[in-house]
Amino acid sequence: MPLTGDSTILVPVDVSVAEPPDQEVLELLRPVNLVVLGYYPVPKQTAPAHLKEDHESDASERLDDLVRQFDSTEHDVEGVLVFTKDRQDSIDRVADQHDCDAVFVPGEAGPVERILVPLRGDVNLERIISLVGDLVRASDATVTLFHSVEEGTDPSQGEFVLRGAADRLSEEGIDRDRLDWELSGAEDPKSAIIDIAAEHDLIILGETEPSLRGRILGTVLTPILDGTEKPAIVVRDIN
Repeated sequence: MPLTGDSTILVPVDVSVAEPPDQEVLELLRPVNLVVLGYYPVPKQTAPAHLKEDHESDASERLDDLVRQFDSTEHDVEGVLVFTKDRQDSIDRVADQHDCDAVFVPGEAGPVERILVPLRGDVNLERIISLVGDLVRASDATVTLFHSVEEGTDPSQGEFVLRGAADRLSEEGIDRDRLDWELSGAEDPKSAIIDIAAEHDLIILGETEPSLRGRILGTVLTPILDGTEKPAIVVRDIN
């Protein structure tokens, strides 16, 4: 199911520290609705209720300040505060509860001028393209579409995927001059994505498993995100 042009992204932020969000991130995410998940890490040996009693007021104040910074006049921004022993579990749960289309994964801060979009055939393709369109229309960033074909596979199949994605982004209003693609025949696609990510400022990629059956960052995405310092947006596969 494609997005409707009114996408919602979950942005997890550690509210136990008072670091402001990166300005480049603020600008990048202004075209979409946001759920700002303020999470307060709870050590294993500590009762969440005890920590919440001592720190809820400060954490709520920091979350409210973050929501104000992310807020825009055209899109909704909502704050959710949790005290948690399992950050990833809270991200998965809140993303489901708020029907978020994607999850932001913070990384190396800096201007977002080049965006890498790895594609796995037509898996989750329409949702990925819709979100890329929403974000890129409001910026000057260029987009590199990436697809890997297995050894012995006709490369024209991969070219078909990439050309079709470029056509869809053009239909979303993205100028062809801002689009290019790379077809890889690497034996290890994960390593190939990590290598090419070093030349880009942001990665937008699709969830590998429906979140209701597994974690948003599953066994395929985690090694890729662990292998790069670049920020990423993971588009959920919701049908």
